Formats: sequence, C-alpha cells, structure tokens
Amino acid sequence: MLKSTFVLISLVITTSFTSTTTSNCDNAYSASSYALNYAKKSLKADNFDHQKFYANKAFIALEKTKKLMKECDCADAKNSVLSGLENIDKAATPKDWDLGRHYAKLALLDVENTITALDIFTQNGINTVSSDIELKNNALLLEAVELEKQRVALESEIEKLLSKKRALAIKIAENIQKQRQN
Repeated sequence: MLKSTFVLISLVITTSFTSTTTSNCDNAYSASSYALNYAKKSLKADNFDHQKFYANKAFIALEKTKKLMKECDCADAKNSVLSGLENIDKAATPKDWDLGRHYAKLALLDVENTITALDIFTQNGINTVSSDIELKNNALLLEAVELEKQRVALESEIEKLLSKKRALAIKIAENIQKQRQN
C-alpha cells in the first residue's frame, strides 16, 4: 500500500513539474509572438522612423521573452532569442534604411526559429536536460509500478503456499491423531 501511494505521488509530482515547465514556455511563446508581429511591422514600415519604432518594440518583446526563457529549458529557443536580440537591436538603431531592413529580416527569422523551437519543445519535450530527466523519471516510475505488481503477485503466491502449508499441517495432525487412536 505504501509503495503504491509513493508511485501515485511521484506521478502527480512529475505531471505538475511538466505542466509548470510547459506553462513557463507558453509565456515565453506568447512574448515571442509579440516580437514576431513587431518585427513584421518593422519590415512593412514605409518610412525610416516607423521601421526603427517597430524594431524597438520587437526588441522589448524579445527582452521579455529572454526573461521568461529562464523558466523554460528549451536551449534551441534560448539561442534563437539571443541571436534575435542582437539583430533587432541593430535594426532599431541602423545607419540607414536598407541596413535596418536587413537586420529586421534576420531578427524575424530568429523569432520564427524561437517560436518553432518552443512549439517542438512543448509538444515533444526534446533537446532539453529536463526532458531527459523526465524520461528517466517516467522509466523509473514504470519500473516501480511493474515491481509493485510483482510484489503483489509474490505476496499472493506466498499466501497460497502458506495456505497449502496450513492444510498439510492440519492433515498431518489428523493423521498423527488417527495413528495414536489406532
């Protein structure tokens, strides 16, 4: 009973850890989607000031994404965010219109890569240390459940053997009593 309770508690803890990690990544995903929208607006801007303005907004959104990524273990997304920050910073303070658009395009690709990495991470849990730990924990939990089943089966087998032993002991006692009477 104690072991099966331990298994259930472990499953609950693992599930809550997974949902917390996914929730933190969802927040980063949301912030990066704002960065994506602003990077697109920066590229579509028809004057230099608007291009810089939206690039600056995208930079702010990526900064927020970077902060939220501390709680999300997706390494690929973190790398894309850092690259995006460098590029969008250059797009927000360019020397000329063409250079600003060039860096805005690069930042847009970085943000798209961030969103893709977060999608993959939250759906599959790959390329992360925590997902490796989760996989190991899940394997251990499955092994614990299997061992618990084996323990219950062995206890049942032991109970059957003890029952047979008692029945034999009773028969032996009856035989001894019959021999004494004869």
